[in-house]
Amino acid sequence: MDPLANLMACLALYGTVGLFAVGLAERFVPVMPSYGMLLAIGVSSAEGAWGLPVAFAATTLGSVLGCAACFYAVRSLGEARSRRFLEHAGRFVGMPGERVERRIAAYVRNRTALAFSFQLLPTVRLFAPTLAGLLPGQSLRFLAASSAGIAVWNGLFLGAGYLAFHSVRDANTTLLALSALGCLLAAQATMFLNARRTFGRRKPSSPSW
Repeated sequence: MDPLANLMACLALYGTVGLFAVGLAERFVPVMPSYGMLLAIGVSSAEGAWGLPVAFAATTLGSVLGCAACFYAVRSLGEARSRRFLEHAGRFVGMPGERVERRIAAYVRNRTALAFSFQLLPTVRLFAPTLAGLLPGQSLRFLAASSAGIAVWNGLFLGAGYLAFHSVRDANTTLLALSALGCLLAAQATMFLNARRTFGRRKPSSPSW
């Protein structure tokens, strides 16, 4: 049984429009893991359902537009409302206003790198535009960095699916997606442990973000 392969067969009926819709929908439907969909689309590209460059362009455009829509929807609240929301949220989790301000300042200093990096983290990548919309900073810089991160994410899994088809002809697309999830979790755990060791070496007087 291969649910993802069956879904790709239905998606192929809509061509490029279907690919664009998948890229857009993954921003608003968290239960649909993008890595699994992208792997399946990569496999379908190798099978000839659509060209790999077309799949990359359509899914990336859809995801970028979805990211921008989330960002500007929150940004439309205005800076004053956004700041009040962040202060209330900080108090709700027991974070004093001064610490909230420090976190905001830290984000502003590193917003470009963070915007790019967040798009490479499962789940986090979906909520990053909403959070960024609440915080001060240049919109175009955030969107450019996020778009670059989305392109890397999409290209990575599309390419993995494409290569997997040529390497393992009888591979089950759903099993490939589950294997990819295992690799992602292992990579995240490694990154977390390395970051913990790195920040653990800091002097006690260093500020903690």
